Amino acid sequence: MPDTLRNRSILNFCLLEFVLSIPFWGINALANAGLIPNLQILNATWSLTPMMAASILVYRENKAKGIADLFKRCLDYKRIKSKVWYLPIFLLYPFIVFVQYGLALLSGLSVPFPFFPPWLPLVFIAEFFGVFGEELGWTGYALDTMQEQEKWGAFKSASTVGIMWASFHAPVGALLGQSLYWVAWQWIYVVASRVLFVWIYNNAGKSLFAMGLLHPGFGVYWYLWPVSADLGIPFFYNPRNLALTTILLAAIIVVFLWKPRTYQISI
Repeated sequence: MPDTLRNRSILNFCLLEFVLSIPFWGINALANAGLIPNLQILNATWSLTPMMAASILVYRENKAKGIADLFKRCLDYKRIKSKVWYLPIFLLYPFIVFVQYGLALLSGLSVPFPFFPPWLPLVFIAEFFGVFGEELGWTGYALDTMQEQEKWGAFKSASTVGIMWASFHAPVGALLGQSLYWVAWQWIYVVASRVLFVWIYNNAGKSLFAMGLLHPGFGVYWYLWPVSADLGIPFFYNPRNLALTTILLAAIIVVFLWKPRTYQISI
């Protein structure tokens, strides 16, 4: 194990991410109270804080070279040796989204037919670059550190990162007026999603480029329907159904078919 990974502190990363997030939570609270304008650019900037936290810690470990090595991983597509993993990278979230769409139809909701807007590929490209603000921190720093230390297996690492990731996002939903019920199920959905993220990440050669392609699906495919201005989701978005669908996928694909400690299988 590299000495830098052995000596890294996940607690330090979490504390730094917490400190960096406080101003953005405050801005959301003030905007929700109507005291300041609700500027989406500030919400988007908040997603950069995991990258900022990782960069600060990596700079302490290995100065500018450490930061350069970290950012080079955004285009580490050569790590994806088995190209079959591009299938789950691109199909996982369309599957989850359309399961939710089907459940909404079965429940009797009047849901419009999906429409593919011509600008959607541009949104995906923008999201591809934007998600590294999160993935350089949550995956490139926190997850890699956990998985390289003997006390962490893949499932434990994925669950822990998922819990941290979901917990830092939960206040945003609450500040935007969502119910505790909604926030709790969304929290579970985000944790379960990270478990699937790590399953793909480990089998795609631990490629951050793969995460850059996967993560945008978390939000982009909802734009096949009209979405709300604040959360960017359609009216039939149901975090409980999404959570249960994702948990079922994680249980079948990851726990029963793959080794929980590594999430790896030869394909």
